[in-house]
Amino acid sequence: MTRRYVMALAAVAMLAVAGLGAFQALVAAHDRTLAVVNISGRQRMLSQRIALYVEKLSHDTCDDRRSTCVEALRESIALFDTAHRALAFGSAALDVPGPTSPQVEGLYFGGSPSLHERVERYTAAARLVADAPAESIGPDHPAVRHVLAEGPGPLLDSLDKIVHQYQIDGEAALATLRRMEFTVVTLTLLTLLLEAMLIFRPMVGRIRSQFGHIDRMSASLRRANEELEARVLARTRELADAKAEAEKANRSKSRFLAAAGHDMLQPLQAAEMFTGLLEGEALTPRGRSVMTDLRRTQDSLRHLVQSVLEVSKLEAGTIRPALQPVAVAPLLHGLAAEFGPQALDRDLRLNVVAPDLWVNSDPLLLERVLRNLVGNALRYTRTGGLVLGARRRGGRVWLQVVDSGVGIAAADQARIFQEFVQVGETAHDRSEGLGLGLAIVDRLCRLLHHRVTVKSVPGRGSTFTIDCPAASAPAEHLADA
Repeated sequence: MTRRYVMALAAVAMLAVAGLGAFQALVAAHDRTLAVVNISGRQRMLSQRIALYVEKLSHDTCDDRRSTCVEALRESIALFDTAHRALAFGSAALDVPGPTSPQVEGLYFGGSPSLHERVERYTAAARLVADAPAESIGPDHPAVRHVLAEGPGPLLDSLDKIVHQYQIDGEAALATLRRMEFTVVTLTLLTLLLEAMLIFRPMVGRIRSQFGHIDRMSASLRRANEELEARVLARTRELADAKAEAEKANRSKSRFLAAAGHDMLQPLQAAEMFTGLLEGEALTPRGRSVMTDLRRTQDSLRHLVQSVLEVSKLEAGTIRPALQPVAVAPLLHGLAAEFGPQALDRDLRLNVVAPDLWVNSDPLLLERVLRNLVGNALRYTRTGGLVLGARRRGGRVWLQVVDSGVGIAAADQARIFQEFVQVGETAHDRSEGLGLGLAIVDRLCRLLHHRVTVKSVPGRGSTFTIDCPAASAPAEHLADA
Protein backbone atom coordinates (compact mmCIF):
# COMPACT_ATOMS: atom_id res chain seq x y z
CA MET A 1 0.00 0.00 0.00
CA THR A 2 2.77 2.43 0.92
CA ARG A 3 4.68 1.72 -2.30
CA ARG A 4 1.57 2.19 -4.42
CA TYR A 5 0.73 5.38 -2.51
CA VAL A 6 4.21 6.82 -3.11
CA MET A 7 4.13 5.88 -6.78
CA ALA A 8 0.67 7.39 -7.22
CA LEU A 9 1.75 10.61 -5.54
CA ALA A 10 4.83 10.77 -7.73
CA ALA A 11 2.72 10.30 -10.84
CA VAL A 12 0.25 12.99 -9.75
CA ALA A 13 3.11 15.34 -8.89
CA MET A 14 4.72 14.90 -12.30
CA LEU A 15 1.41 15.40 -14.08
CA ALA A 16 0.66 18.43 -11.91
CA VAL A 17 4.04 19.93 -12.73
CA ALA A 18 3.49 19.20 -16.39
CA GLY A 19 0.00 20.71 -16.22
CA LEU A 20 1.29 23.77 -14.40
CA GLY A 21 4.06 24.16 -16.96
CA ALA A 22 1.59 23.84 -19.82
CA PHE A 23 -0.76 26.33 -18.16
CA GLN A 24 2.03 28.82 -17.50
CA ALA A 25 3.30 28.42 -21.05
CA LEU A 26 -0.25 28.98 -22.28
CA VAL A 27 -0.61 32.12 -20.17
CA ALA A 28 2.82 33.41 -21.16
CA ALA A 29 2.15 32.73 -24.83
CA HIS A 30 -1.24 34.39 -24.56
CA ASP A 31 0.29 37.41 -22.82
CA ARG A 32 3.07 37.66 -25.38
CA THR A 33 0.57 37.34 -28.20
CA LEU A 34 -1.62 40.05 -26.72
CA ALA A 35 1.42 42.26 -26.13
CA VAL A 36 2.69 41.74 -29.67
CA VAL A 37 -0.73 42.30 -31.23
CA ASN A 38 -1.36 45.36 -29.05
CA ILE A 39 2.04 46.85 -29.84
CA SER A 40 1.78 46.12 -33.54
CA GLY A 41 -1.77 47.49 -33.56
CA ARG A 42 -0.59 50.58 -31.74
CA GLN A 43 1.98 51.10 -34.48
CA ARG A 44 -0.92 51.81 -36.86
CA MET A 45 -2.27 54.47 -34.53
CA LEU A 46 1.17 55.99 -33.94
CA SER A 47 1.94 56.17 -37.67
CA GLN A 48 -1.31 58.06 -38.21
CA ARG A 49 -0.65 60.31 -35.21
CA ILE A 50 2.82 61.15 -36.56
CA ALA A 51 1.33 62.00 -39.93
CA LEU A 52 -1.34 64.13 -38.23
CA TYR A 53 1.21 66.16 -36.23
CA VAL A 54 3.45 66.59 -39.27
CA GLU A 55 0.47 67.90 -41.24
CA LYS A 56 -0.42 70.33 -38.41
CA LEU A 57 3.16 71.59 -38.19
CA SER A 58 3.46 71.99 -41.95
CA HIS A 59 0.22 74.02 -42.10
CA ASP A 60 0.80 75.69 -38.67
CA THR A 61 -2.61 74.52 -37.36
CA CYS A 62 -1.58 73.17 -33.95
CA ASP A 63 -4.37 73.33 -31.34
CA ASP A 64 -1.93 74.57 -28.70
CA ARG A 65 1.51 76.16 -28.81
CA ARG A 66 3.79 74.90 -31.56
CA SER A 67 6.29 73.66 -28.96
CA THR A 68 3.59 71.42 -27.47
CA CYS A 69 2.81 70.02 -30.94
CA VAL A 70 6.53 69.39 -31.58
CA GLU A 71 6.92 67.66 -28.20
CA ALA A 72 3.90 65.44 -28.92
CA LEU A 73 5.39 64.56 -32.34
CA ARG A 74 8.75 63.64 -30.78
CA GLU A 75 7.03 61.49 -28.15
CA SER A 76 5.02 59.68 -30.85
CA ILE A 77 8.19 59.11 -32.91
CA ALA A 78 10.03 57.70 -29.88
CA LEU A 79 7.15 55.32 -29.05
CA PHE A 80 6.82 54.28 -32.69
CA ASP A 81 10.57 53.61 -33.06
CA THR A 82 10.84 51.73 -29.74
CA ALA A 83 7.88 49.50 -30.57
CA HIS A 84 9.17 48.83 -34.09
CA ARG A 85 12.60 47.73 -32.85
CA ALA A 86 10.97 45.52 -30.22
CA LEU A 87 8.79 43.83 -32.84
CA ALA A 88 11.56 43.53 -35.42
CA PHE A 89 14.46 42.47 -33.14
CA GLY A 90 12.85 41.53 -29.80
CA SER A 91 12.85 43.38 -26.46
CA ALA A 92 13.24 41.94 -22.97
CA ALA A 93 11.92 45.17 -21.44
CA LEU A 94 8.64 44.89 -23.37
CA ASP A 95 8.58 41.04 -23.17
CA VAL A 96 8.44 40.80 -26.96
CA PRO A 97 10.38 37.88 -28.55
CA GLY A 98 10.77 39.45 -31.98
CA PRO A 99 9.41 37.88 -35.17
CA THR A 100 7.33 34.83 -34.22
CA SER A 101 7.64 33.07 -37.57
CA PRO A 102 9.51 33.19 -40.88
CA GLN A 103 6.42 34.84 -42.37
CA VAL A 104 6.63 37.73 -39.91
CA GLU A 105 10.38 38.05 -40.43
CA GLY A 106 9.81 38.13 -44.19
CA LEU A 107 7.23 40.88 -43.81
CA TYR A 108 9.74 42.96 -41.83
CA PHE A 109 12.93 42.34 -43.77
CA GLY A 110 11.82 41.01 -47.19
CA GLY A 111 11.55 43.13 -50.28
CA SER A 112 13.46 46.16 -51.43
CA PRO A 113 13.03 48.40 -49.64
CA SER A 114 11.98 46.24 -46.68
CA LEU A 115 9.39 47.35 -44.15
CA HIS A 116 12.21 47.91 -41.64
CA GLU A 117 13.96 50.29 -44.05
CA ARG A 118 10.68 52.09 -44.81
CA VAL A 119 10.01 52.59 -41.11
CA GLU A 120 13.55 53.92 -40.60
CA ARG A 121 13.05 56.43 -43.42
CA TYR A 122 9.61 57.35 -42.11
CA THR A 123 10.85 58.09 -38.57
CA ALA A 124 13.90 59.93 -39.92
CA ALA A 125 11.65 62.19 -42.02
CA ALA A 126 9.35 62.81 -39.03
CA ARG A 127 12.33 63.68 -36.82
CA LEU A 128 13.55 66.11 -39.46
CA VAL A 129 10.19 67.88 -39.33
CA ALA A 130 10.26 67.98 -35.51
CA ASP A 131 13.82 69.33 -35.35
CA ALA A 132 13.63 71.81 -38.23
CA PRO A 133 12.91 75.52 -37.60
CA ALA A 134 9.26 76.50 -37.98
CA GLU A 135 9.88 78.81 -40.89
CA SER A 136 11.55 76.05 -42.94
CA ILE A 137 8.67 73.56 -42.69
CA GLY A 138 5.84 73.78 -45.20
CA PRO A 139 3.55 71.43 -47.12
CA ASP A 140 6.09 71.18 -49.96
CA HIS A 141 9.01 70.17 -47.75
CA PRO A 142 10.38 66.75 -48.90
CA ALA A 143 10.20 65.27 -45.40
CA VAL A 144 6.58 66.43 -44.99
CA ARG A 145 5.59 64.98 -48.36
CA HIS A 146 7.27 61.67 -47.52
CA VAL A 147 5.53 61.34 -44.14
CA LEU A 148 2.09 62.29 -45.49
CA ALA A 149 2.45 59.99 -48.49
CA GLU A 150 3.80 56.99 -46.55
CA GLY A 151 2.08 57.13 -43.13
CA PRO A 152 -1.67 57.08 -43.90
CA GLY A 153 -1.34 54.76 -46.91
CA PRO A 154 1.36 52.22 -47.85
CA LEU A 155 2.98 52.05 -44.40
CA LEU A 156 -0.42 51.57 -42.78
CA ASP A 157 -1.24 48.69 -45.17
CA SER A 158 2.07 46.98 -44.34
CA LEU A 159 1.46 47.36 -40.61
CA ASP A 160 -2.01 45.82 -41.09
CA LYS A 161 -0.37 42.79 -42.69
CA ILE A 162 2.03 42.53 -39.74
CA VAL A 163 -0.86 42.65 -37.24
CA HIS A 164 -2.77 40.00 -39.17
CA GLN A 165 0.25 37.68 -39.38
CA TYR A 166 0.96 38.10 -35.64
CA GLN A 167 -2.63 37.12 -34.93
CA ILE A 168 -2.31 34.02 -37.11
CA ASP A 169 0.97 33.00 -35.40
CA GLY A 170 -0.48 33.65 -31.95
CA GLU A 171 -3.60 31.60 -32.64
CA ALA A 172 -1.50 28.70 -33.95
CA ALA A 173 0.76 28.76 -30.86
CA LEU A 174 -2.23 28.91 -28.54
CA ALA A 175 -3.91 25.99 -30.31
CA THR A 176 -0.78 23.85 -29.84
CA LEU A 177 -0.52 24.72 -26.16
CA ARG A 178 -4.22 24.01 -25.63
CA ARG A 179 -3.78 20.53 -27.10
CA MET A 180 -0.85 19.92 -24.75
CA GLU A 181 -2.88 21.15 -21.82
CA PHE A 182 -5.84 18.92 -22.73
CA THR A 183 -3.53 15.89 -22.93
CA VAL A 184 -1.99 16.59 -19.52
CA VAL A 185 -5.40 17.16 -17.92
CA THR A 186 -6.74 13.89 -19.37
CA LEU A 187 -3.77 11.92 -18.04
CA THR A 188 -4.13 13.59 -14.65
CA LEU A 189 -7.82 12.68 -14.44
CA LEU A 190 -7.10 9.05 -15.36
CA THR A 191 -4.38 8.85 -12.71
CA LEU A 192 -6.66 10.34 -10.08
CA LEU A 193 -9.39 7.85 -10.97
CA LEU A 194 -7.00 4.94 -10.45
CA GLU A 195 -5.80 6.38 -7.15
CA ALA A 196 -9.38 6.82 -5.95
CA MET A 197 -10.15 3.17 -6.67
CA LEU A 198 -6.93 1.61 -5.35
CA ILE A 199 -5.60 3.95 -2.65
CA PHE A 200 -7.83 6.78 -1.42
CA ARG A 201 -10.99 4.76 -0.86
CA PRO A 202 -9.51 2.94 2.18
CA MET A 203 -8.34 6.27 3.58
CA VAL A 204 -11.75 7.97 3.57
CA GLY A 205 -12.69 6.64 7.00
CA ARG A 206 -9.50 7.92 8.57
CA ILE A 207 -9.97 11.35 7.03
CA ARG A 208 -13.54 11.62 8.30
CA SER A 209 -12.35 10.94 11.83
CA GLN A 210 -10.08 13.97 11.62
CA PHE A 211 -12.71 16.41 10.38
CA GLY A 212 -14.20 16.89 13.83
CA HIS A 213 -10.84 17.89 15.28
CA ILE A 214 -10.27 20.33 12.39
CA ASP A 215 -13.71 21.88 12.91
CA ARG A 216 -12.99 22.48 16.59
CA MET A 217 -9.66 24.11 15.78
CA SER A 218 -11.32 26.30 13.13
CA ALA A 219 -13.92 27.49 15.64
CA SER A 220 -11.20 28.38 18.12
CA LEU A 221 -9.22 30.28 15.51
CA ARG A 222 -12.35 32.10 14.40
CA ARG A 223 -13.08 33.29 17.92
CA ALA A 224 -9.47 34.45 18.35
CA ASN A 225 -9.63 36.29 15.02
CA GLU A 226 -12.87 38.04 15.97
CA GLU A 227 -11.37 39.14 19.29
CA LEU A 228 -8.25 40.46 17.54
CA GLU A 229 -10.35 42.36 14.99
CA ALA A 230 -12.35 43.96 17.79
CA ARG A 231 -9.15 45.12 19.50
CA VAL A 232 -7.75 46.51 16.26
CA LEU A 233 -11.00 48.34 15.55
CA ALA A 234 -11.02 49.89 19.02
CA ARG A 235 -7.39 50.96 18.72
CA THR A 236 -8.08 52.43 15.27
CA ARG A 237 -10.96 54.49 16.68
CA GLU A 238 -8.70 55.75 19.48
CA LEU A 239 -6.01 56.79 17.00
CA ALA A 240 -8.57 58.50 14.76
CA ASP A 241 -9.99 60.41 17.74
CA ALA A 242 -6.50 61.45 18.84
CA LYS A 243 -5.64 62.59 15.30
CA ALA A 244 -8.86 64.61 15.09
CA GLU A 245 -8.12 66.26 18.45
CA ALA A 246 -4.56 67.09 17.38
CA GLU A 247 -5.78 68.61 14.11
CA LYS A 248 -8.44 70.58 15.98
CA ALA A 249 -5.84 71.90 18.41
CA ASN A 250 -3.51 72.87 15.57
CA ARG A 251 -6.31 74.73 13.78
CA SER A 252 -7.25 76.49 17.01
CA LYS A 253 -3.61 77.49 17.53
CA SER A 254 -3.35 78.84 13.99
CA ARG A 255 -6.61 80.79 14.29
CA PHE A 256 -5.54 82.22 17.66
CA LEU A 257 -2.15 83.38 16.39
CA ALA A 258 -3.68 84.83 13.22
CA ALA A 259 -6.30 86.73 15.23
CA ALA A 260 -3.94 87.84 18.01
CA GLY A 261 -1.17 89.05 15.68
CA HIS A 262 -1.89 92.75 16.30
CA ASP A 263 -1.90 92.30 20.08
CA MET A 264 1.39 90.36 19.94
CA LEU A 265 3.10 93.13 17.99
CA GLN A 266 1.89 95.98 20.26
CA PRO A 267 4.46 95.38 23.08
CA LEU A 268 7.20 95.16 20.47
CA GLN A 269 6.08 98.43 18.89
CA ALA A 270 6.09 100.07 22.36
CA ALA A 271 9.62 98.81 22.99
CA GLU A 272 10.74 100.19 19.62
CA MET A 273 9.15 103.55 20.48
CA PHE A 274 10.94 103.68 23.84
CA THR A 275 14.20 102.70 22.12
CA GLY A 276 13.73 105.56 19.68
CA LEU A 277 13.20 108.00 22.58
CA LEU A 278 16.37 106.76 24.31
CA GLU A 279 18.39 107.15 21.09
CA GLY A 280 17.54 110.85 21.18
CA GLU A 281 19.13 111.21 24.62
CA ALA A 282 22.79 111.94 25.32
CA LEU A 283 24.36 108.54 25.88
CA THR A 284 27.83 107.31 26.69
CA PRO A 285 29.68 105.31 24.02
CA ARG A 286 28.83 102.20 25.99
CA GLY A 287 25.16 103.22 26.04
CA ARG A 288 25.11 103.82 22.27
CA SER A 289 26.62 100.38 21.70
CA VAL A 290 23.95 98.83 23.90
CA MET A 291 21.24 100.77 22.03
CA THR A 292 22.59 99.47 18.70
CA ASP A 293 22.47 95.89 19.99
CA LEU A 294 18.98 96.52 21.41
CA ARG A 295 17.72 97.86 18.06
CA ARG A 296 19.20 94.88 16.23
CA THR A 297 17.56 92.51 18.73
CA GLN A 298 14.20 94.24 18.26
CA ASP A 299 14.48 93.96 14.47
CA SER A 300 15.25 90.24 14.76
CA LEU A 301 12.36 89.73 17.18
CA ARG A 302 9.94 91.57 14.87
CA HIS A 303 11.07 89.44 11.93
CA LEU A 304 10.59 86.23 13.95
CA VAL A 305 7.15 87.23 15.25
CA GLN A 306 5.96 88.32 11.79
CA SER A 307 7.18 85.05 10.26
CA VAL A 308 5.35 82.96 12.88
CA LEU A 309 2.18 85.04 12.43
CA GLU A 310 2.34 84.74 8.66
CA VAL A 311 2.67 80.95 8.84
CA SER A 312 -0.27 80.87 11.25
CA LYS A 313 -2.40 82.98 8.88
CA LEU A 314 -1.57 80.65 6.02
CA GLU A 315 -2.48 77.60 8.13
CA ALA A 316 -5.72 79.24 9.28
CA GLY A 317 -6.68 80.07 5.68
CA THR A 318 -7.27 83.77 6.38
CA ILE A 319 -5.13 84.97 3.45
CA ARG A 320 -7.01 85.28 0.17
CA PRO A 321 -5.05 86.25 -2.96
CA ALA A 322 -6.36 89.05 -5.19
CA LEU A 323 -5.03 88.07 -8.62
CA GLN A 324 -4.46 90.86 -11.14
CA PRO A 325 -1.88 91.91 -13.75
CA VAL A 326 1.36 92.90 -12.00
CA ALA A 327 4.20 94.80 -13.68
CA VAL A 328 7.50 93.01 -13.18
CA ALA A 329 9.96 95.88 -13.70
CA PRO A 330 8.67 98.23 -10.92
CA LEU A 331 8.45 95.27 -8.53
CA LEU A 332 12.08 94.22 -9.07
CA HIS A 333 13.42 97.78 -9.01
CA GLY A 334 11.52 98.45 -5.76
CA LEU A 335 13.10 95.41 -4.13
CA ALA A 336 16.54 96.49 -5.37
CA ALA A 337 16.03 99.93 -3.82
CA GLU A 338 14.90 98.34 -0.54
CA PHE A 339 17.79 95.88 -0.23
CA GLY A 340 20.43 98.00 -1.94
CA PRO A 341 21.78 99.61 1.26
CA GLN A 342 22.00 96.23 2.98
CA ALA A 343 23.92 94.78 0.02
CA LEU A 344 26.20 97.82 -0.03
CA ASP A 345 26.96 97.40 3.69
CA ARG A 346 28.08 93.83 2.94
CA ASP A 347 30.13 94.93 -0.11
CA LEU A 348 27.88 92.93 -2.46
CA ARG A 349 26.57 93.82 -5.93
CA LEU A 350 22.80 93.92 -6.48
CA ASN A 351 21.86 94.00 -10.17
CA VAL A 352 18.41 94.01 -11.79
CA VAL A 353 17.40 92.61 -15.18
CA ALA A 354 13.78 93.72 -15.50
CA PRO A 355 12.17 93.51 -18.96
CA ASP A 356 8.73 94.96 -19.65
CA LEU A 357 6.69 91.92 -18.59
CA TRP A 358 3.44 91.41 -16.67
CA VAL A 359 2.33 88.44 -14.58
CA ASN A 360 -1.03 87.36 -13.19
CA SER A 361 -0.55 87.37 -9.41
CA ASP A 362 -1.28 89.14 -6.15
CA PRO A 363 1.14 92.10 -6.01
CA LEU A 364 1.51 92.13 -2.22
CA LEU A 365 1.92 88.36 -1.81
CA LEU A 366 4.29 88.13 -4.79
CA GLU A 367 6.39 90.96 -3.33
CA ARG A 368 6.48 89.08 -0.02
CA VAL A 369 7.73 85.95 -1.80
CA LEU A 370 10.52 87.81 -3.59
CA ARG A 371 11.44 89.77 -0.45
CA ASN A 372 11.98 86.51 1.45
CA LEU A 373 14.12 85.10 -1.38
CA VAL A 374 16.27 88.25 -1.62
CA GLY A 375 16.69 88.40 2.17
CA ASN A 376 17.77 84.75 2.21
CA ALA A 377 20.21 85.30 -0.66
CA LEU A 378 21.85 88.24 1.16
CA ARG A 379 22.13 86.22 4.36
CA TYR A 380 23.97 83.34 2.66
CA THR A 381 26.17 85.38 0.29
CA ARG A 382 29.61 86.48 1.46
CA THR A 383 31.24 87.66 -1.80
CA GLY A 384 30.04 88.53 -5.27
CA GLY A 385 26.44 89.59 -5.38
CA LEU A 386 22.84 89.02 -6.43
CA VAL A 387 20.82 89.38 -9.62
CA LEU A 388 17.06 89.96 -9.69
CA GLY A 389 15.69 89.09 -13.09
CA ALA A 390 12.75 87.95 -15.18
CA ARG A 391 12.37 86.20 -18.51
CA ARG A 392 9.50 84.83 -20.54
CA ARG A 393 9.06 81.12 -21.23
CA GLY A 394 6.13 80.60 -23.60
CA GLY A 395 2.99 81.58 -21.72
CA ARG A 396 4.90 81.74 -18.41
CA VAL A 397 7.24 84.26 -16.79
CA TRP A 398 10.16 83.17 -14.62
CA LEU A 399 11.06 85.54 -11.78
CA GLN A 400 14.55 84.61 -10.57
CA VAL A 401 16.82 85.46 -7.65
CA VAL A 402 20.41 84.41 -8.41
CA ASP A 403 23.22 84.64 -5.85
CA SER A 404 26.88 83.66 -5.59
CA GLY A 405 26.53 82.39 -2.03
CA VAL A 406 27.44 79.18 -0.25
CA GLY A 407 24.95 77.06 -2.24
CA ILE A 408 22.73 74.21 -1.09
CA ALA A 409 23.60 70.53 -1.16
CA ALA A 410 21.36 68.31 -3.32
CA ALA A 411 20.20 66.36 -0.25
CA ASP A 412 18.97 69.59 1.39
CA GLN A 413 17.20 71.16 -1.60
CA ALA A 414 13.92 69.30 -0.99
CA ARG A 415 13.69 70.04 2.74
CA ILE A 416 14.61 73.73 2.78
CA PHE A 417 10.95 74.57 2.11
CA GLN A 418 9.87 72.89 5.35
CA GLU A 419 9.18 74.88 8.52
CA PHE A 420 12.07 75.46 10.96
CA VAL A 421 14.72 74.06 8.62
CA GLN A 422 18.05 75.86 8.18
CA VAL A 423 21.11 74.54 6.38
CA GLY A 424 24.64 75.73 5.83
CA GLU A 425 26.76 77.83 8.14
CA THR A 426 23.83 79.51 9.92
CA ALA A 427 21.89 76.30 10.56
CA HIS A 428 22.21 76.77 14.33
CA ASP A 429 22.01 80.57 14.38
CA ARG A 430 18.40 81.54 15.11
CA SER A 431 19.13 85.24 15.58
CA GLU A 432 18.17 86.02 11.98
CA GLY A 433 15.24 83.62 11.62
CA LEU A 434 13.57 80.39 12.57
CA GLY A 435 13.87 78.78 9.17
CA LEU A 436 10.39 79.97 8.13
CA GLY A 437 11.29 82.22 5.19
CA LEU A 438 11.34 79.55 2.50
CA ALA A 439 8.40 77.72 4.10
CA ILE A 440 6.39 80.94 3.70
CA VAL A 441 7.61 81.22 0.10
CA ASP A 442 6.44 77.68 -0.64
CA ARG A 443 3.00 78.18 0.96
CA LEU A 444 2.42 81.54 -0.70
CA CYS A 445 3.41 80.12 -4.10
CA ARG A 446 0.97 77.23 -3.66
CA LEU A 447 -1.71 79.72 -2.64
CA LEU A 448 -0.99 81.76 -5.80
CA HIS A 449 -0.75 78.60 -7.98
CA HIS A 450 2.87 79.49 -8.81
CA ARG A 451 5.72 76.98 -8.78
CA VAL A 452 8.96 77.60 -6.91
CA THR A 453 12.12 75.66 -7.81
CA VAL A 454 15.77 75.85 -6.81
CA LYS A 455 19.00 74.95 -8.59
CA SER A 456 22.17 75.14 -6.57
CA VAL A 457 25.78 73.96 -6.48
CA PRO A 458 27.59 74.08 -3.11
CA GLY A 459 30.19 76.83 -3.15
CA ARG A 460 28.88 78.35 -6.41
CA GLY A 461 25.54 79.89 -5.44
CA SER A 462 21.84 79.25 -5.94
CA THR A 463 19.03 80.19 -8.34
CA PHE A 464 15.45 80.38 -7.05
CA THR A 465 12.76 80.57 -9.75
CA ILE A 466 9.09 81.55 -9.38
CA ASP A 467 7.08 80.26 -12.36
CA CYS A 468 4.10 82.64 -12.90
CA PRO A 469 1.48 82.84 -15.65
CA ALA A 470 2.12 85.69 -18.06
CA ALA A 471 -0.44 88.51 -18.28
CA SER A 472 -1.16 91.37 -20.63
CA ALA A 473 -0.69 94.98 -19.59
CA PRO A 474 -3.96 96.65 -18.52
CA ALA A 475 -5.66 98.96 -21.04
CA GLU A 476 -5.04 102.04 -18.92
CA HIS A 477 -1.31 101.25 -18.83
CA LEU A 478 -1.22 100.98 -22.61
CA ALA A 479 -3.12 104.26 -22.92
CA ASP A 480 -0.65 106.03 -20.61
CA ALA A 481 2.27 104.59 -22.58
